[in-house]
Amino acid sequence: MKPEETGAENIAKQMSKHGNRGIRILLTTSGLGTLVLGVLAPYYVIYVQKLGGTLEIAGASLAAFSIASGVLILSFSVWESSIKDQRRLYAVGILLRAIVFFMYIFISSFYELILTQILLGISVALINPTFDSLFTKHLTKGKAVSEWGGWEGMAAIVAGIAALSGGYIIQTVGFVPMFIFMALISVCTGLYLLMLPKDVL
Repeated sequence: MKPEETGAENIAKQMSKHGNRGIRILLTTSGLGTLVLGVLAPYYVIYVQKLGGTLEIAGASLAAFSIASGVLILSFSVWESSIKDQRRLYAVGILLRAIVFFMYIFISSFYELILTQILLGISVALINPTFDSLFTKHLTKGKAVSEWGGWEGMAAIVAGIAALSGGYIIQTVGFVPMFIFMALISVCTGLYLLMLPKDVL
């Protein structure tokens, strides 16, 4: 510390560095989440049709996911705000999403598809609010626009790359290897978050 720096200024500097590290971790983990969802999203209807489903079934299953995630986000938000270690909820949501990706491999009926989509909605209800809270917590003072903008830009670019990659993977090896890839990425991400020291996020 320079002689002219006060203790408060040094603490502020260290918090800023810490916040930047937190932002980098959150950008990376969120980017991986966007990647794994993005490889399937444009081709989800094709997946449902391969199961023998119709466009109506695909729509109903997406509605189940969307409604479940929305209702549960509203329901969980107050509870999640009371949890001190939100990093763990974020990680648990990602690990639950990994289970959903594995379940996609074994779905054989409409009811199983709806159940899986509801579980995906639960994972989103755990992931999204806690991610937003953690990201906001680690924003660098005066750089909120650029750091949120970095996340938005990164998410859009990764989603585009994922859509192209998903089409290639499906045409080349099919849905099952893609689901395994999606699940493994999610498992690694969730475990990494759980192993982080509490003071990092």
